[in-house]
Amino acid sequence: MVRDIVIDVVGSFADGKTTLVKALTSESTLRHSEERKRGITIRLGYAHFLLYKCAKCGAFGRKEKCEVCGGNSELYYRVSIIDSPGHKTLMTIMLSGAPLVDGAVLVIAANNKCPQPQTEEHLEALKIIGVKNLVVAQTKVDVVGPERARESYNEIKAFLAKNGFADVEVVPVFAAQNINLPELLQHVGAFSPVENAHDEAAKMLVVRSFDINKPGEEIKNLKGGVLGGGLNGGAVAAGDEVVVYPGVLVKNTWKQLRTKIKNIQSEFGKEKSAGRGLMVGIETTLDPSLARRDSLAGSLIVKEDNPPLFRNKISLNYTPLEEKEKTQFKRPIQMNETVLLNVLASKILGTVTSVSGDKISINLGDSYLPYYKGDKAIVSRKAENVWVLAGAGTIYD
Repeated sequence: MVRDIVIDVVGSFADGKTTLVKALTSESTLRHSEERKRGITIRLGYAHFLLYKCAKCGAFGRKEKCEVCGGNSELYYRVSIIDSPGHKTLMTIMLSGAPLVDGAVLVIAANNKCPQPQTEEHLEALKIIGVKNLVVAQTKVDVVGPERARESYNEIKAFLAKNGFADVEVVPVFAAQNINLPELLQHVGAFSPVENAHDEAAKMLVVRSFDINKPGEEIKNLKGGVLGGGLNGGAVAAGDEVVVYPGVLVKNTWKQLRTKIKNIQSEFGKEKSAGRGLMVGIETTLDPSLARRDSLAGSLIVKEDNPPLFRNKISLNYTPLEEKEKTQFKRPIQMNETVLLNVLASKILGTVTSVSGDKISINLGDSYLPYYKGDKAIVSRKAENVWVLAGAGTIYD
């Protein structure tokens, strides 16, 4: 049975993530004009490829004919890739896609000392969300000599061991020349995706939104707003009626958006339904202007019979990253401190209103958050005027 899997490609700025994704998929995730101009990933980028498994020798590859033994291979995984931004100022964007992933490729360049600050943060984020499927791609080995490549490899292994990933494999790659990518794919093929129970309540996290109509399109030909993202529970199908939270603000009151799913499109083509493990765009009956320029990014899509809590106050059991608390923040989280929360696909500011042991409460002011009890909240705090990952907690109220 062919399964779907979402992989996050993470790592520090300019370590070669987008180049690696292009080598794996023949696609560039730099699709936004500003991204193309600057040559860096600003928003979450998507790409995909098909992964086959040889019926004879068990090797994984991207072709129906095994590149190892020449045997016939069968389609094993449909792989959706999220290319996450690595710049420190864009860390919270990376966290928006984190709840959707089944595994990750951590990209570390051989020409820089390991770890870089963003490398540490991305690994910390993967630990917080519980990602167990991990492989490291050691890039830029082509621009350093053998001695530095070995030194870098040892730095990476020491860094992984320090963070509880001693058994994670490090694969040196030269992506532009397709060197050692087959070896990397063996580890991706061994990933075990999170099981999706289709009888669970559907929760789709919206990380992008679009108006796909061309300027001047006739009204009768207009298509509804498209919401892009993935599910971290349940399933949706074409024809389903759904509710989008938080919706739109009308006279200081949030109005949820009720709409119908007209079509579901993945990178692999048109889909009848979608569950966890597949990044999709759903065409809705919404006014397309509502979805323009990612205006509905961060939304939560649910069925009518599974409404989330929708409040401007939350309480969570909070666990800080202790080393950062001592070195970067210099003190524990404080009353009246402004924090940045990532919950599901939402990114929202709040003020700490109480701290009692490992329990903290946060007021979100005029903003309202859709969530379920038990959801994870990732907390960032300001350090030197930049949002820095500080810890996480489980929402209990």
